[in-house]
Amino acid sequence: MISDKLLQKFTKTISNIEMEKLSELTIIQGPDGSYFLFNQYSIRKINDCYIVEKDNIAGTKSFNVLKNAVSWCTFDKRNNIYESNRILDLDIRLASVDSEIQVHQKLVKKAKNLEEKLIYLAKLGEEKMERKQISEELAGYVNSSKIWQEKRFNKSV
Repeated sequence: MISDKLLQKFTKTISNIEMEKLSELTIIQGPDGSYFLFNQYSIRKINDCYIVEKDNIAGTKSFNVLKNAVSWCTFDKRNNIYESNRILDLDIRLASVDSEIQVHQKLVKKAKNLEEKLIYLAKLGEEKMERKQISEELAGYVNSSKIWQEKRFNKSV
């Protein structure tokens, strides 16, 4: 986290033009725990969700995982609409699958006969497989986002 004094010294040292260029590349955590990305996006944690707001755009996007929210911002910044929508969809599906897994784990424990238990175990197996696939796809988007950010930063430095 950047202290206010350090940020003031930093801004005095760098010219306004360089600061503008740098702000397009940075991800800064504010004193209240919110994040500011690319001089355009803000991410705030509200309850168990991360809310993304974009300058000049009405509405917000809600994510369950911070790295998914950051990845969404990088793809949105690049105007990769399909990928940004996919990240949002996968984040929602992952939370849903996690809830279903919890429900079926409880039902397996409460099952009174073998048939019920086998049905719940089969559902649980399907959900765990789906969770793994969603997590792997999201990891690909997160990795791609990280690579893009590193390339942009290295070009400007």
